[in-house]
Amino acid sequence: MQITNNFNLPQTLINLYERQREEYAETRGDADASVTQIIRSPRIDMLRKKYFYKMTEDISERLWAVLGTLIHRIMEDGADEEHIAEENLVTDVKGWKIKGGIDVIRKGNSVSIIDYKFTKAYKFQKRDFLDWEEQLNCYAYLLRRCQEIYVDNLQVVMFVRDFTQVLADTQKGYPPASSVLVDIPLWTEEEQRTFIEEKVAAHQDARRAYEWGEELPLCTDRDRWFYPGDWAVIKKGGKRAAKVFGGEKSATEHLAGMKNSSDYEVVHRQKPPVRCRGNYCGVNEWCDQWQKEKARWDDDTEKTKGKK
Repeated sequence: MQITNNFNLPQTLINLYERQREEYAETRGDADASVTQIIRSPRIDMLRKKYFYKMTEDISERLWAVLGTLIHRIMEDGADEEHIAEENLVTDVKGWKIKGGIDVIRKGNSVSIIDYKFTKAYKFQKRDFLDWEEQLNCYAYLLRRCQEIYVDNLQVVMFVRDFTQVLADTQKGYPPASSVLVDIPLWTEEEQRTFIEEKVAAHQDARRAYEWGEELPLCTDRDRWFYPGDWAVIKKGGKRAAKVFGGEKSATEHLAGMKNSSDYEVVHRQKPPVRCRGNYCGVNEWCDQWQKEKARWDDDTEKTKGKK
């Protein structure tokens, strides 16, 4: 990957990023994949593998990832007899060696896995922690397989990058502090095993397709950050919604009950897949899935209409 420096940041930051990348490659060792790798889209993973040396990223876009790695090192200084920092585990899953790096394992009356995340306030507000749930349950699986340690709790310490005290005092659902502890659901052992085996199998299939020159599996809507949007009741010829609904059925029923329903229509307002359009995967220019449909979103309205 080519690292640019469009904002003329100090070379030391680029050096730090390069060293961290080298260290990650070393800690991977002979593992076939990491936990963070298998929980993401197999298509993205294979395209990044294929076009890695053509990809370009600015160092300014990597700084939070760099700081995230540094905080893990700092936390090692806070470890004690009950807190084990930076535990790297490798186990066999369907013939692949899968690696996971756990930030902190807390032992005592109960066992907890604790992970540190730099994130934005909206993550807390949306309560969208499924990716963390998948990651930490995979870690629990590895810990049980490698050390026969059974986990009782999963937790994430969120460092809120854009925290504002005024919003914390006035906005419902906003993070109460710049650092917040979030409890993550712990799956059953069978759920953990089934999930990680299915993910590994999906990546194995994608890797075979890549090696044999076959079509890669498509990204799911979740992989692409593609949301269903909303259904708005709008006066014909107008732009402002009279009422907005989360589902088409509710919007249609509301329209049918309006006295002047013939003057209004139901409009499905849908934004494009955020990850694809913003190239947050880093490979949208080589992704045929996105290239086939991006013209649909070329206009600035970012919506499709379905009149009822």
